[in-house]
Amino acid sequence: MNTWTRDAARLKIDSFDTLSPDRQDALIAYCNEHFPPSVYERHLACRKRAMDNVRRSKEVLLGVTQKFPPLLTRERVSGGIEDMRGVAIVLTAGGEGERLKKSLMERGAGEERLKDFTKATYPLPGFYEDYGALQTNLRLIARLSDQLGFDIPVIVTTGPAGSITARVVPQLISSHNQFGLKRIKVLEQDARLHLTMDDTMAYTLVDGSAVPITHPDETGGPLMKLKSGSVGGGVNLLTWLEQIGCSKMLVLQATGLYDPTLLPAMASALNQYDCIGAGIVRTAFDALDPFGTYVTVVNKTAEKVIIIEQDIRNDTTRALRDETGRFFLPYNTGLYAFKNELLTENDLPDYATPPKEILPNLSRSPKIGYAATDIFSLAGSAAVLSIPANSFAVIKNADDLALLTELGKRYGLDKICHEDA
Repeated sequence: MNTWTRDAARLKIDSFDTLSPDRQDALIAYCNEHFPPSVYERHLACRKRAMDNVRRSKEVLLGVTQKFPPLLTRERVSGGIEDMRGVAIVLTAGGEGERLKKSLMERGAGEERLKDFTKATYPLPGFYEDYGALQTNLRLIARLSDQLGFDIPVIVTTGPAGSITARVVPQLISSHNQFGLKRIKVLEQDARLHLTMDDTMAYTLVDGSAVPITHPDETGGPLMKLKSGSVGGGVNLLTWLEQIGCSKMLVLQATGLYDPTLLPAMASALNQYDCIGAGIVRTAFDALDPFGTYVTVVNKTAEKVIIIEQDIRNDTTRALRDETGRFFLPYNTGLYAFKNELLTENDLPDYATPPKEILPNLSRSPKIGYAATDIFSLAGSAAVLSIPANSFAVIKNADDLALLTELGKRYGLDKICHEDA
């Protein structure tokens, strides 16, 4: 039977016996509803595959030749508004922004100011009606739709069901009449069990009840959810996009603001390649540089653009320069564009983060999910669109709010919000 019993729970839930009988019963009922044994076993199998993938990723540079990736400058792509026709935009808004919230509290932000707090919707100082980054991006896309004469589909992804973002974001969009957008969907990410190194579930107390500790399924989770999230009638979001004539996709962080011309430029680059990442070329590249790195790897049978992290790259990686000899490899900005067929025909591989804290008394353990960067592993052809460092900004802490306000005003985003509200 696909249900938890007390004996089974005792084996698979850490510190189960320290709970009172009533709390044990409530936790078993919760797990049977949300994480029955079949789901637990699936998450366990995903973790095994993810850890195998981590081990293989450590060897990705062994026996290969590294090259500077294909680099497109803004001058080499048309970037006209017509290139947005047939393109959908995914705005990832699932982060609840604990680091930002902490820095705001340290600056004296009160409880009322932080009510229903999410990073993507938190007000930017001096912006129209206290708009946050998400509201501003939705107004920008509505303006682009009007200019194009095509209703650009927008999918806003939130945290899992029950999270603050899953509650706040759809309410906000509805209360603003969808910000003038006619094709907008809100999609909740899936939740993953944060399993211990002993393969057990951990729990925490929420309003006096024990519930399993979970997390969203990482940066690639929103992309994989497009394959299973339904618009009704058994139609998933990728199929819906195909039905309305969209074969390409831009993935943007809803916690950032962008030069409006960057969106059509990325869409235009897809006329030449299957997958595009926005990157910023380096003028120096030392071992402590923390950013993910675009590089082309060549083996006996294939040549592929990948993104590698600080612990993978080597001296050869850091020495590579472009054809002018002025710039080192571009770093990853987290902005991607790709043809939908990459996801229609393939799944992202399982991914594991470095070990993260579950509870203070437990050994750190990886979180499991999908990495958005792995979209490049599915592409037959990929390139990097070189963008200026000042063409976007993303919120991480309170200091970044003023940076987004400055960028938004520089590119007229606040004016768009005011005029189109």
